[in-house]
Amino acid sequence: MASSVEIATTPSADTPHTCLFLRNDRTQYIFGRVGEGTQRAFTSRKLPTFGTSNVFLSGHVNWEQNGGLVGYLLTAANSAMASLDAELENNERLIKKGKSPKPLSSQALFKVHAADNISHILAASRRFIFRQPLLLKVHEYRQNARDNDPVNIDPDYQDDYIKVWNVPSDGIQATSPLKRSRESSTEPGVQEGSSSPILKAGRVPSDPAFAQFVTESFVFNGVLENSLCLLRTTRGELGPDDVAFVKHESSFTRYIPSDTDSQDMTVWVYPTTKEWKEKEKEGKLPTQYLEHVALPKTSYSQTSMSYIVKTMDRRGKFNVAAASSYGVEKMDYKRLIAGESVQGKDGQTVTPEMVLGDTMPGKGFIVADIPGREFVDSFFRRPEWKDTRLMENIFQIYWILGSGLSTDPQVLKFIEDHREFRHIISSPETCPNMITHPGSAELQMKLHRIDPDRFSILDYNNRTQATAPSSSTVTYGRTGHNVQLMPKLTVNEKNISPFVDLAGASAEVSAAVLQLAEEGKAKASDHAFLAQVEETEKDIPSRDTEIICLGTGSSCPSKYRNVCGTLIRVPGIGSYLLDAGEGTNGQIRRLFGDDGAREIMRDLKCVVISHLHADHHLGAVTVIKEWYNQAVRDGNKANLAMVCNGPFRSFLEEVALVEDFGLHRLFFPSCTANPGAPDRPLATEEHFQGNDCGLKAVKRIPVNHCRRSMATELEFSSGLRIAWSGDCRPSSDFAQACRGTHLLIHECTFDDDMKSHASAKKHSSLSEALGVARQMEARRTLLTHFSQRYVKAKSVSGRLGGGSSEEQAVLMGHDFMRVKLGDFQKAACYMPAIDRLMEDLAS
Repeated sequence: MASSVEIATTPSADTPHTCLFLRNDRTQYIFGRVGEGTQRAFTSRKLPTFGTSNVFLSGHVNWEQNGGLVGYLLTAANSAMASLDAELENNERLIKKGKSPKPLSSQALFKVHAADNISHILAASRRFIFRQPLLLKVHEYRQNARDNDPVNIDPDYQDDYIKVWNVPSDGIQATSPLKRSRESSTEPGVQEGSSSPILKAGRVPSDPAFAQFVTESFVFNGVLENSLCLLRTTRGELGPDDVAFVKHESSFTRYIPSDTDSQDMTVWVYPTTKEWKEKEKEGKLPTQYLEHVALPKTSYSQTSMSYIVKTMDRRGKFNVAAASSYGVEKMDYKRLIAGESVQGKDGQTVTPEMVLGDTMPGKGFIVADIPGREFVDSFFRRPEWKDTRLMENIFQIYWILGSGLSTDPQVLKFIEDHREFRHIISSPETCPNMITHPGSAELQMKLHRIDPDRFSILDYNNRTQATAPSSSTVTYGRTGHNVQLMPKLTVNEKNISPFVDLAGASAEVSAAVLQLAEEGKAKASDHAFLAQVEETEKDIPSRDTEIICLGTGSSCPSKYRNVCGTLIRVPGIGSYLLDAGEGTNGQIRRLFGDDGAREIMRDLKCVVISHLHADHHLGAVTVIKEWYNQAVRDGNKANLAMVCNGPFRSFLEEVALVEDFGLHRLFFPSCTANPGAPDRPLATEEHFQGNDCGLKAVKRIPVNHCRRSMATELEFSSGLRIAWSGDCRPSSDFAQACRGTHLLIHECTFDDDMKSHASAKKHSSLSEALGVARQMEARRTLLTHFSQRYVKAKSVSGRLGGGSSEEQAVLMGHDFMRVKLGDFQKAACYMPAIDRLMEDLAS
């Protein structure tokens, strides 16, 4: 069976980490770090997500290194659901034709392997992900067999195709100069004013049993129906197979029966049997909803995981002539191939060894992940590197290194001492910050050709910071690099992702589009037009406010659109982020470059999360951490406003138990510490806790989408008002509460030909979003959050009359579009050219 491994992602603005994709004819695996942007990178490179059976996470378990895992699992779940729907639809057609339906495919089992805290991170998502059609099993490794028995080389994982050995290294306790060396903390269990190291001392990771149970039974349970709660009962009511827990402080631990336990002892059971489910429906037993239960407190991981991976040995070639000479019947050939002995002529026993060639040993590779210098010594002390049995038939080592480690003396010495291997180094210094998503970048260049004021050239660099490797056995990581491991070892560099030809993309813009662009430019620079714009906008405050579309798609990232995120920059006041889908920080870095991104983080005052759907907030933790690191570097003591609901605040608090991303520097003007308490509808200066966030008030208006969805209006100190709908059906309450707002940003998930679909999914269609704008009398409107089914966003040419004689300019958002509030009418002049370009793309 053919097996190959390729590099799926390397460090860049779009994908901060390295991920390997191993596949054969039957299944596929992921090794490495699944950082933010991984699922979109797979889409861009046309790598499948459905069909993956195992993910082996290397390095630390924290959000920074594995922030793309939840999104990847959701994409895999969607693929599984789509596959099932297709089978069901096909069976319906067969039944209508009077034929028998085909049996449904068995549900695929998805396994995640990692070091401590992986169950905690996945279970923390239970407040916004549950009952996913993906059957997930978590393998959280806390111990290593070779630590106590170095001669033991039994694999830690094995299936029909590969064997895997875990190689953990432990980090020495250290305090990061960018974090707690100069910071105080108010995290749970840490006293105000104390110094808290990155690797917390005096505390060990929690027992993963409860978090693993929540992940496997509640979040990714493989079914769309399952209980959401625990039932309170007594020890005597439990059956032998019941899953039960005991309450410990504010959380739960797995109940392990003991003969000394009283039959009246209180336990909490998860209703999996018919009897317990009936009792749940009766509603007589006290319940505890899993989303409201806190996870057990844990500590930061002190383990970085690496892996040795080998394919299974391949049997030798079947010798037909030899089998025939022994008088073996042809019908027995397959038995010999399967390893059985058969009878030949004259009753002679013919064994597989008599007719099969030499066994071909499986080839392998190493995933060597060293995230920081505190792990270097432990990594190189591992006994696996000196075990000739484990290192046999290893062809290549993939080095996944933290910043600055590509020149570490111990790393270089190991590479020099092991020239029998090929070494691929993947680190921020050795990998170019190249364009990861060609489709999006090429579209940006075409839009830049039409309207350079709104669509700037993206920041990228096709050169590495490090000098070229001097050894012939060393190369630097590039996406697409492929090695066939079996049956014949072959290095294939033909599929390495090429550097994107952005100049060529710009030249592809048609003459018809360019003509429309020239007409738009002429109109936008007409003196009479500019005078009219000035007259109609003279009463709008902060007209130099810039609105940046970081993600204008919905549900999951696609070729042209990332998921939701809009940045507002108000000069002299601050920057404000409205939702933060996965990859938001990468979009900021790609558009503004690293220097520009640092300036935005210095200026960031507030992050708004509209609701709990993952496409609106999976990038929030990374943005907060980037802001926090920049604040510490600058010695800035300001805090960051987090406008969200209680459940999302609880999610942040649980993630903070495994990673210091700056939770103690956040304040929450719109919600309390109680996740069940209602959101505050109006936050004013008294709720800002003395923090200068540049705002007079924050309004939160309930809207019809998912539970606790909120539209938001920010009123700035300059008098500027900006309203964001989040996802929702058209809302008169929203329109009334924000009447006369200067800018409305409204979701527009579906076109008008799918109004019924918009209603069913609790979204808005094009005309419905514009209807809210009219009702609100919004001075300017930006439409965003388009279904990924649309390559082009249909035109909203012209302007719509507001509630008075003034004009109400409407724009359609595109990823990386930058438009000033005072330039909406100018930008609208280019809409015909952009519409024509989108039509060309869709044709």
